[in-house]
Amino acid sequence: CSGGPSEGSEAKAKKSRSSRSSRAGLLFPVSRVERQLRRGHFAERFGARAPVYLAAVLQWVTHKAMDMAGKISKKSKQQRISPSHLQMAVRKSSVLKQLLRGGMPRRHGRAVPQSQRVASPSRKKMTKSKKR
Repeated sequence: CSGGPSEGSEAKAKKSRSSRSSRAGLLFPVSRVERQLRRGHFAERFGARAPVYLAAVLQWVTHKAMDMAGKISKKSKQQRISPSHLQMAVRKSSVLKQLLRGGMPRRHGRAVPQSQRVASPSRKKMTKSKKR
């Protein structure tokens, strides 16, 4: 092997391009996350690793939610994951529940849970106080 300095420079020149997602071993797009961070004006400046880390976190949360929803749909003997399966997965997982804070949209026709009802004086007490 002659292995002169010219061979090393040729290898650098022919170096194939790879995305930041593939370099980080992620499926979620790092460049798209970075673009959204810049457009969102969340901070004036941020490090080069911030979009990589955020993409990794988003990928992990998505994987966990979809994995649990898939298991729930399998238990109910269905082929497809429905929104209700995702909602049940978030409810069952303490990590996802804490992360999303139960932020799943509620149906408009549902009754308000007992704990969220506003306490109001009973009608009997109101009528007695009005009679006096």
